[in-house]
This record gives sequence, C-alpha cells and structure tokens, in this order.
Amino acid sequence: MHGCWLPSPALLAVAGWLLATVAAAAEPDAAQKLLLTGKYEEAIEAFQELADDHPKASAIGVAQARAAMGQDDRALEALDAALKKSPDAADLLAEKASLHFQHGQIDQADAAVAAALKKAPNHLLARWIQAERWRTSGKLDEADKAYKSFVDYYNEQDVTRPEELCLIGRAAAQYARWHGLSEQFTFLVNELFPEVLQLDPAYWPATYEAGVLFIEKYNDAEANKHLESALELNPAAADAHAAMARLGVQNYQLEGARRHIDRALEINPRHLGALQSRADAHMANFELADAIETLEAARAINPIDEETLGRLAAVWSVVDGVDLLAKDSRGAKLAAEVEARNPHCGTFYLQAGAALDLTRHYPAAAKYYELAVARMPQLIEPRGMLGMMYMRLGDEAQARKLLSESFEVDPFNVRVSNSLKVLEVLDDYAVLETEHFIIKFDRVKDGLLAKYVARYLEDEVYPQLTKQFGFKPEGKSLFEIFNRARNTRGHGWFSARMVGLPYVGTVGACAGKMVALASPNDMPSPYNWARVVKHEFVHVLNLQQSKFNIPHWYTEALAVESEGYPRQPSWNEMLVARVPAGKMFNLENINLGFVRPKSGEDWQMAYCQAQLYAQYMLKTYGDEALAKMLNCYADNLNTRDALKRSFNVDQADFERGYRKYVEELVEQLSIEREKPSESMKFADLVRAQKEKPDDPALAARLASAYFERKNYPDARKLAEQAMKADPHNGRAAVVLARVRMVIGEDEAAKELLLKAVDEKQPEPVSLRLLADMHYKNSDYEPARQLYELGAKTWADDVQWTKALARLYLKTGEKKRLFTTLERLASFDADDLLLRKKLAYLALEEENYAAAARWGREALYANVQDGDSHRLLADALVGQRKFKDAIEEFQAAISLDEKQPAWRFSLADAYLQGGDTAGAIETLERLVAIAPEYPGAAQLLEALREEQKAKNK
Repeated sequence: MHGCWLPSPALLAVAGWLLATVAAAAEPDAAQKLLLTGKYEEAIEAFQELADDHPKASAIGVAQARAAMGQDDRALEALDAALKKSPDAADLLAEKASLHFQHGQIDQADAAVAAALKKAPNHLLARWIQAERWRTSGKLDEADKAYKSFVDYYNEQDVTRPEELCLIGRAAAQYARWHGLSEQFTFLVNELFPEVLQLDPAYWPATYEAGVLFIEKYNDAEANKHLESALELNPAAADAHAAMARLGVQNYQLEGARRHIDRALEINPRHLGALQSRADAHMANFELADAIETLEAARAINPIDEETLGRLAAVWSVVDGVDLLAKDSRGAKLAAEVEARNPHCGTFYLQAGAALDLTRHYPAAAKYYELAVARMPQLIEPRGMLGMMYMRLGDEAQARKLLSESFEVDPFNVRVSNSLKVLEVLDDYAVLETEHFIIKFDRVKDGLLAKYVARYLEDEVYPQLTKQFGFKPEGKSLFEIFNRARNTRGHGWFSARMVGLPYVGTVGACAGKMVALASPNDMPSPYNWARVVKHEFVHVLNLQQSKFNIPHWYTEALAVESEGYPRQPSWNEMLVARVPAGKMFNLENINLGFVRPKSGEDWQMAYCQAQLYAQYMLKTYGDEALAKMLNCYADNLNTRDALKRSFNVDQADFERGYRKYVEELVEQLSIEREKPSESMKFADLVRAQKEKPDDPALAARLASAYFERKNYPDARKLAEQAMKADPHNGRAAVVLARVRMVIGEDEAAKELLLKAVDEKQPEPVSLRLLADMHYKNSDYEPARQLYELGAKTWADDVQWTKALARLYLKTGEKKRLFTTLERLASFDADDLLLRKKLAYLALEEENYAAAARWGREALYANVQDGDSHRLLADALVGQRKFKDAIEEFQAAISLDEKQPAWRFSLADAYLQGGDTAGAIETLERLVAIAPEYPGAAQLLEALREEQKAKNK
C-alpha cells in the first residue's frame, strides 16, 4: 500500500519528453514511438541521430531511454551535455529535476526546478516535481495548492497533449485523495485517461495510471485489465511490471508477482517500485533477512524514500524484537531522520504498518497506521487500513468509526466497503457471552449452533488447550459465525470479515484475537465445527503467546496436531505420490503453501507437512520439543535460531533429518502404490510392450488399457500371454476375469481369480475383485477372509476397511462392525452417518458412555440433526443424567416436531428425573398432536390421578 503514488524515472521521462516543445517532424515522432514501445536501445540511436537538428529533444530522448533501463548516470550526462549549450532550457532542467528527485538528490532537484520555473513558470513537469518536493518535506499546504493548480489549469486551458493530461490526472488524483473528492476517481478512469488514449492509442502511461488507481481501490479485475493493456503497448514498461507485482503481492499471488519483479528488474535493475515489491514478497513469506537486503538495495538508489524506509524500519523492528520506536533502536533512529526531513511523514508510518501487516504483527501494525493518520491526515489509505486492522483485532466499534471515515472520502475502496457491509450484518446478530468467549451469530439460523460452540469452547477446549500451552489470553476471545444474508453465502461474509474480499479458501480463520467461521449450516455439506473451532483457538493462543512472532507453518503444525485426529488417508496417498518425486515443501517455502498455494493439493500438502514437522520434533527431541520452539518464537527468534537454541541443530541438518523421517514414514505406509510403468501414456505403453514382448507386467498393463478402451480381443490376448508367463499375475487375471464377466461367464471369472490370487503375496486389484464377487454372491465368509487380508496387507488404505464395514453390516457382526466404524470415523471428522451408526450400536449394547461419545460427535458433524440429539439424549438417560437428557430431547423436538416418540421419551426422562409436572406438560402436548400414540393418553391420565391424590 502506498501513501501516494510516486512515478519512476522511466515514466517521468516519458512525460518530460512529451512535454518538451519538439517540432512535429517525422524523425522525432519515429524515435518517440520506439521509446513508447520499449525499444530503448533503438530509441537511443534514433534520438542521437537527431542531435544536430533537435538537440534538446535528442538529449531528453536519450536520457529517458537510459533512465528506463536504469542507466541514470548516463541519462544525467546526456542532459548535462545539452544544458552546456542551452543552460536555460526549461525542458532539460525539468527532466534533470525529475531524475534527481527520484534518487533523493534533493538539493540538485530543487535547483533544477527553480531554474526551470524561472524560465517557464507553467512548465507542468517542473511544477509536479515542486509539488512532490513540498509534500515530501512536510509543506502540505503548499503541495495542496500546487496539486489544485493542475486542476485549475485543466479547467482554464484547452489541454490536448496526452502527456499534459496524464500529469494533470496524477495531480488531480492526489488533490482528490486529500479532499475526499471521490467523484474525481470516476472522472479520471472513465473520462480523462480514456481521453488520453483517444488522442494517442499508443500512450501506455494513461492506462497504467488508471491501473494504479484501481490497485489502490482493491479492484483487482480492473487493475489487472488496465496494466495488461499497458504491457501490450509496451512490454518493456518496468513501471507496469512493478505495478503488476504490487497487485500480486497484495493478493498473495507471489509466484506471479515474482515473475513481474524479475522482468521489471531485468529491464531496469534500479527500479525502486520493483525492489519494494520484492521486499514485500519476502516479507509475505517471512524471509526477513532477504527483505532487509532488498530494501538496503532500494535505499542505495534513493536514501530518503519514505516507502523504502518505512518498510525497512518495520522489518528491523521484527528482527530485533523491539517496538519500531523503542529508544536507541535502529527503527527509532531511522524514524527520527525521516521526521527531521518531513514532520508530516505519514507515508513512512503507513509503509511501516503495511510491512508489519504482511508479517502478521497485527497489534504493531495498528499502532503505525495510527501514527500515519496522525502525521498526515490527508492520506487516504491509513484510515481504511487501520479500520481493517481493528476488525482483525476484534475492536469492531473502533473499526466502524475508521472504516466509515475512510468510506466517506473513498467509497470505491472494495475492502473498506465490504468490511462495512460485514459490520451491518453483524448488527443484526445475537451475542452469547461466556466466561472466556464472546460469540456472535445469526439468531434465527445458528442459535443452536452458537449454544453448542460456546459449551464446547468453555467446557473442553479452553481448559485443555490453556493447560497444554501454559498460556491464557487476556480478555475474551471473539468468535463470529456467518450465515447467508443479503443474497450472499455465509462463506462470502466470513471471507469479507477476514480480508475484505471474498476469496478465503478455508471455513475458519483467526487473526490472533478473533475467529470467524462460515456457518456449517450454510455450507453445501456441513463440516465438523468442533474440529475447526479447536483448531482456530490454538491460533488464538499461539499468536498471542508468541507476540505474533510465530511463523504460519508452526502455528498450523500445532493446530493440526492438537486436533487429535490421525493423518487422513488422502494425505497418505498424497505423500506416497509426492515424496518419492521430490515434491515436498521445506522451511523456506512452506508458508507459501498456506497463503497462496498453486493448487488444492499444495494447500493440503502444506498442512500435512506442518503436522509432520511437529511429529518429527516430538519423536526426535522429546515431549518438550514443541514448547521449546514456541518459547523461542515468543523470544523473537527466527526459525533457524529457534532450532539451534531448542535442539542445538542447524536448519540444514534439521531438514535432512526431517526428510529422512518422512521418507521412512512413506516407505512404511501400507498402501497400494502405482509403479512407474502404470502411469505411462497409452502410446508409450504400446511402444514399451513391443520393445519387451516377454515382460508379463507390461503385457498385463497394456491388456488392462485395452480393456478400458473396450478392445476385448486384444485385452484377452495380452492377458493370456501375461498369465502364461506368470500364473499369479493379478492384473492379467483381472483383465481375463472381466472379459469373462462381460460375456456373462461369472463362474469362469471366479475360477481365474481363485487361481491367480496369492495370499502370501496378494495383488490388490485381483484380490478386491474376487472378494467383491464373493460378496455379491452372498459368499460372506470367503469375502470376509479376502477383505481382512487386504486390510492387513494395506493397513493404511481405507478402502479395505470400508469393504469390511459393509460386510459386517450385512452379516450382523456388530462388535466387528463397531470397531471398524470407529476406525473409519477417526479418518473422517465430517461423516455424520458413521457417528450416528456408532451411537445406535452402542445403545443396543447398553454401552451408554460410548453412545454418549458418538452422539456428541454426531452433533459436532451436524448440530442441526434432530436424530443425533435424540441419540445423545437416550445415552444420557442410560447414564441417568436426566437434566442433560431433557435438554437434548428438547433440542431434537425443536428441530423436528413430527416425532411423537421423542416427546414420549422426553416425558419418560422427566419422570425418571422426578419432574412429574414436566412429564404431564410434555404428554399433554403429545396427546394434542398425536392422540393415538400408544400409551400416551393412559400414562397422562395416570399421572394426573397421581397428582390429584398428592394434592388432597
């Protein structure tokens, strides 16, 4: 985020050149075209050829082209050479002033501006540099009047030059920001800059300027469109590449951002904006040493640029573990230097806040956004950024004030607008407050969910995790549950709550002091909300405990490990596929897997590997390993130093040990593995089989491929060939069996498989097909033996466990079924039906503790399922916990009033709990809605008679 937009030497060069009074000759026009299309070397030659006839135009053109390539010294040489012959040439002086200003050479810039304006008081480029000098030195009134003068000039003159219109547009945008003239934004992007392109369709700075304005408003689609248009006109426009990089970093699309950064710096190695974006990309990935190195390089180009220095001071503060303005700190000394030059250095503090925001130091970021507002109230961004930060910190009252102020002056800021809409939605939400939590929710759609979330957090999560981590957060933690509102899904509101934009890929997120959730009641498939809220509360603890210094991967490692579930089967399959192929993250790049993964699998791999890092530490360094690392982060150590202090190991050695641990784990996984030949393309497979016609494995694989293509004759021929060479070739047997089954010869197919299956060295495909055939024919005992063999051989492949569960359900083997379903449930936290079946089975066996456990688990999967409440209620009755049982029966009935049996059970719970009045009231309601329900009327009458007898 930028306090203002400061164009690069290349762009100012174009503006300066086109402001020059050049005769409209064919030669200058041709050279100009080369410059505008990014053919800089050719442009230099063309301009040099004009030196005799157009000396000023030649010098300016050469200077612009050299500046576009980062050859600033040679650019100044060209201008100085021309100034020796024409010392009063305003165009040359203004061009020189812009180059000096861009590199922080203030005295030289001031002298050149003064000389240019003495000669030509209305020289727009010189006036622009003068206005920017006033702004950056704290003379805000003078700068404001200067920006306004450009607007006046536009209103008073018939301006038709593209270069003049762009300079006016830039000044008008600055004036509009400072005065809250939001309508000017619409005018600039819809009228003025399009007008420039009508005058000269090749004038790429116009569409670039519009793109920068759209970045400022977080309108990504329009920003991208305009910047791509600029690059189509000039593929070598380093400014446009740098702006695309800024847009990428803003959205954590770091790979794309880095491509544009590299291209910008390839064109112009001294491009300040590109270096700043590179530093931002490093900060987003917690590569702070690299960020500092990059910022020092930027500082060498312009030692007083506030956008560079604000970033640098912030990163220093993170690395040093001190407040940016702590006495005698590097950041404080730098801030003092900046304030001495500019007492209104809002841009410096804005960039410091943005850098701390990128590195997830949210409380510190808020402080420096506040300072940006205080130092320079004219800046448009800080209030909105500060409002967004207060949203993350859970201070919604303060957030609303700042966001409203920001929206008033800048209604086109998408994030600000969305955040205000979120607050409007929250205004209608109910609030449930407990000892340690505040929960906001849709009172109509999520009242029941909020009640159970609150109970789960207070009774289970808070005591367990605060003890586990040895830390209690200050104050009450805020949880907000978003459901559908105003034709927008709950997930959209949840995303807007966290980042102001609708793209967050998870269902829950934490900013350290607050947690937001997309309501499971509004998702296409409900998710296990208990798992999510526990995961997110780990983040609440870790972020605050580490003073927001914990890297993303480690807090995710702790959160996933704390969930208490085994590694899911899909992760095992992913590990088996990726680890041997070398497709693993390491500690240098794993954070990118969370903030901007290339694919959904990359995202899952990041979570999986984070948990494996935690498990490797526990196995290798003992039970205290995780706490040691957490304490190091609390002491502001980076990962490299934390590993050294915690385990006395270098990061490289730690990574080698971790990789070996993961490779051994993968090797031990009992899961079906596809051999390299099995992943070959059909044409390659045909070629390979022809080259090795006697290889039964290749023949069987090709036979299978032919079968999939319904080429049954060739499939059969090759399969028979493979079986002849290898009688136990399971794949070939499967192909032959399937060919037989296609023509209805099931018994012959079974015989083939019986001969092929080797129980000592089983092959999964043939084993499963034979087991399935037994099951289909109701031959349950041989099917059970084969499924159990498969489950034993490939213990980490959940498909065999599912097959056994299906079989045990069919045969009524309840004890085996219960054990099997428990295993399946541990792998899938969201499966409601599994949990309900386990509760049913436990109730049948009168195992009420197990029934209560699985009844609660069912509610975690879907709190809106009435039958799950009823199952839990039955279990609680069995445990003689009548008060709790009554509450669950009431919840069940509230969700489904057409269940008279539940009302009768509720009446019974009242009776067993000694509440005859409650039983009578429940039975009266039951008889009213279901008068024929067996025994209800009789029991009601008996209870009434009993009451009468007691009252006499």
